[in-house]
Amino acid sequence: MKIFLIGPINSSFVQNDIKILGKENQLFLENSAIGRGIRGIWNLLLLTLRSVFKTFRSEAIFCWFADYTTLIPSLIAKVFRKKIYVVAGGFDVTNLPEINCGARLRPFRWFCVKNTFRLADKIFPVSNYAKKQLLKLTNVNENKVKMIYNCIDISSFGKETTNSNREFVLTVSQGDHWIEYIRKGTQKFIEIAKELKDTKFVIAGLRGEALQLAKKDANNVSNIEIIPGPLNLYEEIVPLYRKSFAYCQFSIEETFGVAVLEAMICGSLPIVSEGGALPEIISGSEAIVAQTKEKIINAISKAKELSNSERKKLQEFAYRYDIREREIVLLNEIGNK
Repeated sequence: MKIFLIGPINSSFVQNDIKILGKENQLFLENSAIGRGIRGIWNLLLLTLRSVFKTFRSEAIFCWFADYTTLIPSLIAKVFRKKIYVVAGGFDVTNLPEINCGARLRPFRWFCVKNTFRLADKIFPVSNYAKKQLLKLTNVNENKVKMIYNCIDISSFGKETTNSNREFVLTVSQGDHWIEYIRKGTQKFIEIAKELKDTKFVIAGLRGEALQLAKKDANNVSNIEIIPGPLNLYEEIVPLYRKSFAYCQFSIEETFGVAVLEAMICGSLPIVSEGGALPEIISGSEAIVAQTKEKIINAISKAKELSNSERKKLQEFAYRYDIREREIVLLNEIGNK
């Protein structure tokens, strides 16, 4: 089958679906990243023209998130009776008015998002939390919604967890906007670092406005290292996971939490907030949900003392989210068995 896939194709989770769908189908790809302002509008126009052409060439379209970029291809696909598949689990199903975060808060963007969902033949939320948000924010027919967990390509990480040189507490965010800085809980991470002056903390991946905010908030905090992004996952971020004894994700909301599982695969103990799907994806593991400063500090202390066998258990838990599990369900849903 010829499939037009549109989404943030440089993201590891989209790359995983490209691997899955590319095994049995011919793919036409389009990167949905358009930027902001006047340049973003121009990029959207150009992208839309390319998308029209690729939609006509395809038998189905596969949208990683509903957004500005997906409505016109979905309309064309519907008119010509091509299948429309949409993965839900990002800005499209986020609604955090307290920080002005989520497509629902932007009228034109929401128009594109909700109508992409309405046109879709099948919608694949990446977690039960994302599914709940989708159904809460839209009036889509639940019968066309199938939750399929996001995944990690375990084979790309190797199986090594033992590392006697674990040096720091880590958090990763490749955000470039103040909203992402707040949503990811980076301020809270810095506050914890101020409490534990004898422990090294590392913030990796921030860019632009988010990076400047982190530098401002961490000014004169000697035990924090800030590594600017963008960073390559396997060449730069994975080595950081392997050198960390704890990985913190204090997000207000996450519809999945790929970085948490990546850290687990590398033997780092996740310490997470109750935000969105985070408790859901680590349920049953040794990872820790901690809201208060006291609980977070206690969890960091525990993380320092984890044995290699305990870190191995973290890795084994993350295997349940291997790409092969998503592949079986996803190909079945789109008719490739």
